[in-house]
Amino acid sequence: MKLLHLSDVHVHHAAWPPPLFSGGWRRVLAQVELRGLRRGYQFLRAPEVLARIAEEATAEAVDHVVLSGDLTTLALEEEFRAARRALEPLIAQHRITLVPGNHDRYTPAARRQRRFEAHFGDLLQSDLPEYCVDGAFPLVHLVGEALAVVGLDSALVPSIPGFSYGRVGRRQREALARILADPRVQGRRIVVTLHHGPYRHTGRRDRPSHGLHDARAVLDLCAAGGVDALLHGHLHERFRLRCPRRGIEVFGAGSSTQAGLEGYWLLDLSGEGIRAEAREVRLPEPAPAEAPAVLRERGAASSKRLAMPSKGTGSFR
Repeated sequence: MKLLHLSDVHVHHAAWPPPLFSGGWRRVLAQVELRGLRRGYQFLRAPEVLARIAEEATAEAVDHVVLSGDLTTLALEEEFRAARRALEPLIAQHRITLVPGNHDRYTPAARRQRRFEAHFGDLLQSDLPEYCVDGAFPLVHLVGEALAVVGLDSALVPSIPGFSYGRVGRRQREALARILADPRVQGRRIVVTLHHGPYRHTGRRDRPSHGLHDARAVLDLCAAGGVDALLHGHLHERFRLRCPRRGIEVFGAGSSTQAGLEGYWLLDLSGEGIRAEAREVRLPEPAPAEAPAVLRERGAASSKRLAMPSKGTGSFR
C-alpha cells in the first residue's frame, strides 16, 4: 500500500504579487513579509512542481495521496482557483485526502465563507460521514481493504498578528476516538493527517504561537486507537520522528514546492512498519527572464536547510 504525502504548496495569486492593500491587516502584514523578505517568490513554480509530482505519483502507482494543508498563501479566491487548476493533474489520477492549513483560513472572511470547501468540497466526502462534526471533518477515506486515512481540521484564524497556532478541538477529538473504535476502521493500517504538527524536527514541541495546542491529546488518542502514522505540514522541514512510547511515527512533509526544498514523502505500508523515502523534485533551472534571481539564490541556500530523516530521533514528551 503506497501513499504519497505532500504539503504547503502555497499556490499564489495569478498576478503575483497582488496589490499590497488587497485585503485586511492580516494580508497586509503577510505581504510585507512575502515582499520584503522575498519569500513569496520561492513558490512561483508551484504549478510546475505539482505537475511533476503528479507524474511521479502515476509512475509509482501510489494507492493514495495526502495533502496536509496550505494550498494557498493568502486565501484569496484567485488563489483557490489557481490551486485547483494546479492540483488537477494529481486529482484526476489519484484519490486524495486533503485538509486545510492556516493559510487556507487566513482571514475571518475566508473561514466564514468556507472558501476551502467551496473549491475542494468534492474531495471532502467522507466514507463515514456520521462522524463529521465540524463541517466535513473529521473525514475518513477507506483505501482498499487495508488502509484508513483520517483527516482533521486544525486551522484557526488567530486574532494576534504573527500567530499561526492550530487546534483540533474537543468535538473532533471525540469523533476521532469513535472513528478509531469503529469495526470498519479497526484491523486496517491507520494514518491521521492534519496541518499542524506536534513536534519540530528536533523532537521538541513547537512554540505556542505556531504549534498545535492540543498535540498531547491528539497523540494520546492516536496511540490508544492504533494509529500507525501522523502526517502534517506547517513546518517547512521534511522529517520523520519515531515515538516508541506511543507506537506512532510522525512525518512532516515540509513545503513540497518551495524553491530548493521541493519534494514529498513516499510511504509504503505494505508490510510491518513503514518504509519511507524522502523524494526530491528537480526542475530545470529557469532562464533569467522567467524568474527573479532571488528565486535561484535563496533556493540554493534553502536546500542546505532540509531536515532529512537522519534527524528523526528526537526526544518525545
